[in-house]
Amino acid sequence: FYRTTGFPGVIGCIDCTHVAIVPPTTNLNLVENQHPEYLYINQKNYHFINVQLICDSKLNILNVNALFPGSTHDNHIWNNSKVLPVVQELHERDLNDYYLLGDSGYPLHQWLLTPILNPSSAAEIHYNTKQMYTRSLMERCNGVLKARFRCLIKDRTLHYNPEKSSAIINACVVLHNLCITYNVPEYIYEELEENDMGIYQEVENNDVIHNNQQNRYLMLGRQQRNRIVQVLQNRI
Repeated sequence: FYRTTGFPGVIGCIDCTHVAIVPPTTNLNLVENQHPEYLYINQKNYHFINVQLICDSKLNILNVNALFPGSTHDNHIWNNSKVLPVVQELHERDLNDYYLLGDSGYPLHQWLLTPILNPSSAAEIHYNTKQMYTRSLMERCNGVLKARFRCLIKDRTLHYNPEKSSAIINACVVLHNLCITYNVPEYIYEELEENDMGIYQEVENNDVIHNNQQNRYLMLGRQQRNRIVQVLQNRI
């Protein structure tokens, strides 16, 4: 990431994307659908799965989580991700110079750096610019994935139950990575969905702080982000 974008310490970019599905059955069971039908509906009134992706600088997808209905907040998916304890362990072992980049829908932690919502200096504005430029690789990765596998775009819709749709999404991710490994040319793609790069989402994790541990995580996250702000400023 540093060679590509000039942002130090990044081990992956994280974001969620929507994959449309047909309305699931109202019969809850472990085979077809574990969630109520209404949880799959978004503000645009179609059903979808909210898919969390983490990519590297070459657009390889390092992790996919396609288990949650569309109305699930990105932060909830992250809190239930198997990646979270891995990056936490890195920092508990004092490997503190590595982190993911996410938008402001995610909580600010040492291991997950988000944009500064109200930058008050040239250094903070520069940090936001570099952070969002680096994170734009995730948007490009999502675009390449959906251009290769058009069944994932909104206008196509997966005509299967949520469980099978999740399996199809996972398969597309594996094939996407194989395409990169074997240098299969990218398809020309257009912007497939609107994205605000996280600027207008929730404010860090101020509204989800419930205990001293979360306060500590937020404090350490701010210290980490401030350190990167200064590092980037010194390299101008």
